[in-house]
Amino acid sequence: MNLWYGGTIYTMQQEGHTVEAILEQDGIIVDVGGFADLQGRAQHFIDLKGNVLYPGFVDSHLHIIGYGEKLKNLDASQITSKDELMAALQQRANALEKEDWLVAIGYNEGASEQLVFPTIEELDALNCHIVIKRSCHHLIMVNHPALAYAKIDEATVSPAGGVIEQKDGALTGILKDSALYLVVNHMPTTTQSYVDDALQKSIASLHSFGIVGGHSEDLSYYGHPTVPLQSYKSIVKNKNFKAHLLQHHEAWDALREMDFTPSTWLELGAMKIFVDGAFGGRTAALSSPYADNPMNSGLFIHSQEDLVQLVRKARAAQATIAVHVIGDAAIATIVELIEQYPPLAGQKDRIIHCSLVNDELLERLAALPIIVDVQPQFIQSDMSILQTRLGDERLNYAHPIQSLLTRGIICAGGSDAPIEHPNPLHGIYAAITRQKIGETQVFNAAECISRYEAVKLYTTAPAKVIDKAHIRGQIAAGFEADFTILNGDIFTVGVEQIPHLQVVKTVVHGQTVYG
Repeated sequence: MNLWYGGTIYTMQQEGHTVEAILEQDGIIVDVGGFADLQGRAQHFIDLKGNVLYPGFVDSHLHIIGYGEKLKNLDASQITSKDELMAALQQRANALEKEDWLVAIGYNEGASEQLVFPTIEELDALNCHIVIKRSCHHLIMVNHPALAYAKIDEATVSPAGGVIEQKDGALTGILKDSALYLVVNHMPTTTQSYVDDALQKSIASLHSFGIVGGHSEDLSYYGHPTVPLQSYKSIVKNKNFKAHLLQHHEAWDALREMDFTPSTWLELGAMKIFVDGAFGGRTAALSSPYADNPMNSGLFIHSQEDLVQLVRKARAAQATIAVHVIGDAAIATIVELIEQYPPLAGQKDRIIHCSLVNDELLERLAALPIIVDVQPQFIQSDMSILQTRLGDERLNYAHPIQSLLTRGIICAGGSDAPIEHPNPLHGIYAAITRQKIGETQVFNAAECISRYEAVKLYTTAPAKVIDKAHIRGQIAAGFEADFTILNGDIFTVGVEQIPHLQVVKTVVHGQTVYG
């Protein structure tokens, strides 16, 4: 048996609770307590050397393979001008052939006046297939070769829940929400080897941020669902990563036909449904129009009739739903559906994002059997656009966390990577301060939460979400030995130091996978 000792060990059983040592064997915690009481039962001693151990951090909502794609392709999230973007694209394009694809991920044209999309003609001049994914991933810009590959022209009708943008009768290259899948779901890069490589790169990176597992949604974007599922089956156990996979409604029927056995490392979860878009592309469904576009209230991905059928399909399989909702109109729609078609007793549906919630909606949410997947970093990334998009009156209802917790709603924290950086410390800092790192402006201070509540978002809460609170998320006897070990104490360092703490070691099921 292994004895972990020599540092501060937070159990997360209650606020401030620590123990001196952990006795662990074969990936399971056998006992916790004082060093003197446990040392006689140990064969191996692992000295924490003064560092700080927490239950292993889990990201409750991300796209693991998509994050790996960001690592493989051009990361545009830190680009600060259109000229810089074009230079980066040109540098990559110089090494490509005409039939090749160049993908840039994370561009946020709303973050600065210098950040605008290139014209489609400028992208055509790069002489290969170009796809630029906006940071929200609800809008892409492509060039004519990519449009032609997807058989999109001026006569193509926008699909339900999407927009193929035209200006003066000509394609602009902008595709929103369901329209973007006409391109991205059919790119010739979705081979098994491509997906395997993306998944392996992603897990290695996530381990480096102290992440021991994640709840992901990426089974419908890489050809037939067997392709990404085979990657998970062959990789997560060998790489020591615990994956819980939501099932996109378009992959649902195919996954029902597969022979799948859940394990410690891999399991399938709720039916994932997208109800609306995002604030960035003005496609989040609002109850009243956008302040900067009075003719637009966003869009619904599905008709009301189709949404009802999807929820009923999940209920027929005795399953829960995990629903992407950002605007208040989208949240109201799904609240009504859950009220009408509740899950089985003991089950909880997942409300993902829940980004614009007034008091009436909060009370209705509190009465439902739900959990909410929150993304604290959205507070930081949306700060520069929300006043323009929503106007002053609605700002106080944006990205609530404290209001949800106060009403007894379980909230779990995620990054939505590759949309945001997957480092949980960034999310913890954003939830506590509601500030950008290194800046002083606070976005709605009434929604700030405590350090303990913020750490729970990434430890105890993700375990509750998937009914594993009895074996994950805490340091206690009988729990799985998943640890995140940092070089500092989240609960005592200056709050501005939290996002800069370093991961010393990541331990999954008793095995060191990083550090």
